[in-house]
Amino acid sequence: MHPDFQYVQYSHPLPIYAGRTFRYDYDDGNVFIIHFFDATHRHDEGIAGPHKGFNGYYTFNYVEIDPCVYFMYWLEEVYTVSQVADFNRMLVYTHYTYDEQGVRKSLFHSGTITELY
Repeated sequence: MHPDFQYVQYSHPLPIYAGRTFRYDYDDGNVFIIHFFDATHRHDEGIAGPHKGFNGYYTFNYVEIDPCVYFMYWLEEVYTVSQVADFNRMLVYTHYTYDEQGVRKSLFHSGTITELY
């Protein structure tokens, strides 16, 4: 290392959701329990609505777009998912795209977030 070069350790604090569990209540009746294992791994469990019984484990990417507001995105078997989770206002906005018989479709859902533990 050059003697005049100051070494700086860069690190990012964990996102506020890491290690916590939340309930997402969507306006369309879907309810999910979201377990965030860390900054980029989650388990989604559908407990009510059309996706009741759904279980999925995902690795996702995220960008903090404002303090405690995260843009998250990942791929599922059928869906491409983009999500904004606002942990200040406890609101979630989710956009899904999928293919149905060769036609690209999309769905938008919004809802509220409740921290469980």
